[in-house]
Amino acid sequence: MFAIIGSPFFIYFSRRTKDSRTRSSAEERVIRNDITSIVMLRRKPLATLVCMAAIALVIGLAYVTYVLGEYGHILLGFVSMVFMIVIPFVVGEQYLAFIRKRFIVVKNAALYVDVNDVYYPSDLRSKRMPILPLPTEPSDAMLDFLYNWLRRYLTGDRLTLISCTYADLYGVGIVIVDDGTADGLELNGPLIAIPEYQLDLSGANRAQFDKECKALGAFGLPAQSQTAGICIEGLA
Repeated sequence: MFAIIGSPFFIYFSRRTKDSRTRSSAEERVIRNDITSIVMLRRKPLATLVCMAAIALVIGLAYVTYVLGEYGHILLGFVSMVFMIVIPFVVGEQYLAFIRKRFIVVKNAALYVDVNDVYYPSDLRSKRMPILPLPTEPSDAMLDFLYNWLRRYLTGDRLTLISCTYADLYGVGIVIVDDGTADGLELNGPLIAIPEYQLDLSGANRAQFDKECKALGAFGLPAQSQTAGICIEGLA
């Protein structure tokens, strides 16, 4: 009954906050999760307050449901129980839509992103550039996210990214080890490399950038003298 009554709200608010420019639902989910991860890492206190408010709302509605049931108001108790499930979800979805809207400061940022698929494979190992696994070839929505994420570190107005695949990593002697969380690694699976020469990673920026890369699942390549095995965890 809860699923039947609540599903229209879930569907409506999920579609309302969906970005139509994404290539797949998997990419949409990755962008949403990544924005949330970055916002939490940058310690926005509002995120913590909203989470606490949502928990308090659930507890409050659960108590109201209990009291109504104790006094025999079965119908009102049932309505309160439905609200206990639906309202926190709606609040959460609306808040996530709000932080995504605030996060994307530069609109149509894909116009400021250059994605190169022609490069020297040796650059992947000889230069510092975190590599981010993607569920699909990056859409404009994904490029918008990447630009607005890295805008904090950019030294210029444009962002240059390198498009590569797992097969390209094998070509420079990198062995990708699947830890079992992914459904197998496709050799043509898309990756995005972020050349660090265009970023200001001095001082505290380096530690913050590394934490954000780790949260998003980005990994660096070992130097030639180091082991060539990389364990990929939690791929989207």
